[in-house]
Amino acid sequence: MEETETNENTQNQNKNKNESTHEKPVITYSRTDSTGSVFLVVCIIGVSLGILLEIVNINNKNKNLPKQETIKPKYWVYSAHSDVNNRNGLLKHVHLVLERVGYEKSTNYTPWDLLWSHDYPFRVLYPHLHRLKPHQKVNHFPGSGYITTKVDLATSDSKYIPKAFKLPQNKEQFLKYAKENKDSVFLEKHNHHRGVYLKNVSEINLSSGESFVQEYVQKPFLVDGHKFDIGVYVVLTSVNPLRAYWYKGDVLFRYCPTKYYPFDPRDLDKYVVRDDYLPTWEVPSLAHSYTALGYTMKDSFDIYARSKGKDPTKMWEEVQKAISEIFVMKEKHIIEALKNYPSSDNFFELMRFDLMMDEDLTVFLLEANMSPNLSSAHYPPNQLLYEQVLYNVFSLTGVSQVTRPISSDYKEKIAAENMVSTQKNIAVWGDECSSMCKDQCVENPICGVCKQCMSTKLRDSLLKAHREYLHRGDFRRLFPQNMKPNAPLEELKNANQMNKLQHMWYQGKCNTDTTWCT
Repeated sequence: MEETETNENTQNQNKNKNESTHEKPVITYSRTDSTGSVFLVVCIIGVSLGILLEIVNINNKNKNLPKQETIKPKYWVYSAHSDVNNRNGLLKHVHLVLERVGYEKSTNYTPWDLLWSHDYPFRVLYPHLHRLKPHQKVNHFPGSGYITTKVDLATSDSKYIPKAFKLPQNKEQFLKYAKENKDSVFLEKHNHHRGVYLKNVSEINLSSGESFVQEYVQKPFLVDGHKFDIGVYVVLTSVNPLRAYWYKGDVLFRYCPTKYYPFDPRDLDKYVVRDDYLPTWEVPSLAHSYTALGYTMKDSFDIYARSKGKDPTKMWEEVQKAISEIFVMKEKHIIEALKNYPSSDNFFELMRFDLMMDEDLTVFLLEANMSPNLSSAHYPPNQLLYEQVLYNVFSLTGVSQVTRPISSDYKEKIAAENMVSTQKNIAVWGDECSSMCKDQCVENPICGVCKQCMSTKLRDSLLKAHREYLHRGDFRRLFPQNMKPNAPLEELKNANQMNKLQHMWYQGKCNTDTTWCT
């Protein structure tokens, strides 16, 4: 560009010389250079002013736009009697974990995403809960009381539950059983409240209507002479089909503060676990493993059991079977209760199942707690356990979502969901679905989980199951129970159709990826 300008100036100088010998070439050159420079400066100033004006204009427009604030999901808590709204109270760790995963505390009078209720909410809060929106979640299932009510669970027909009788309804059956099992002794328990007493049959009030009786396991397994129970944290995420998970990260062990022998039925601290129980870190044979070596309560117990010649592996398998059996048994009641609600996807349930073992590590199921204690005020070292349980619960159930749609647009919402789980993630039994089920949905259980034959309800549930698998953390599937790759197809007796199809789907996933087998 500079070379072109020089040539033009030289030509102009030669032309001026020929036209007039009185004009000085240097003057002509200087005038042309000055004019160009002025023009260039004017252009630069003009462009600069234009850019500045545009910047000012954009800034003024942005000032008039509403500020884009991060919208946090909201939760509220409910209980009729407890200090649940106190951030340092009964639900301290619930508040802490929810805020850590991005939630903001609110009330039921504002749009909310989660209700955490310490009480069973479906009577008092029914007006708020019978028209839930798809994104709203509640930490209880309607009908879960059939599992968590003491007398209903105790009188369930299960080999894992010590024999129990309602009074006075089953008075005659109880007296007959006691007569036939003269070495048995019985605990009298209140139907709704705490209070356990070991009594002779003659001492039991058979007509009070406020209690029930349950056979007592007389030879418990002891650790350093102390009787104990274990609390297994369990989450119910779905019914029809049924899905439940147990927390394998740790188990709550609670030891009686007084040694079991010499036994005295008047000393409840020998055989009843109460609020002032003996924690793992104060049991001599467990303290080193738990405190010095950093093992969990469960691991510390397993180490002790093996040192006494016991294998706890089968015991833990029986624990899972005992809890699974109860869910299968009670699912029909929850399905029935859900008929008053638009969708079962709004609900999940965190429970703690309490169990004990006899001297042979035979498993006995004692009760299920609807709202297990999550306060570490009495035992501060339990803080980590409670917060890890809650964190994993929120991850498993989708309360703490990994992704959220960037707008309320329906297409964006679907795109966000598909990014996590879509049809390709739940496709199984490829050979069968592309052959015998290709043109018609024949009466074969495999066809029911092929895309072309699958119901919308099942598809939605399996997509949810896939998301649970991705985000299960330290939870492991309790039901459907463990499977083996390419195992012979079994007929599930007494299972409803949705559970049969779901079992077939899990078996298909297990066949191609062993991590889906458990």
